[in-house]
Amino acid sequence: MVSDKKKITNRRWDKDNMRSVSCRLRTEDAEQFKEYCAENGTTPAQFLKQYILKTLDDYYNNDSLGK
Repeated sequence: MVSDKKKITNRRWDKDNMRSVSCRLRTEDAEQFKEYCAENGTTPAQFLKQYILKTLDDYYNNDSLGK
């Protein structure tokens, strides 16, 4: 069990260091996306986070950027 003091510390760290990214979809599209994720053993949040991190990694480590 996590202590109340640790919970407060974690919330403060999250507030200072984390941000949410979201989008709005039509209900049908959102439901299909949730189904797709479930069929592939992930959640929408996990899928989007991994996609974003891979996209950023590809972008910043791409030799065509002149790095």
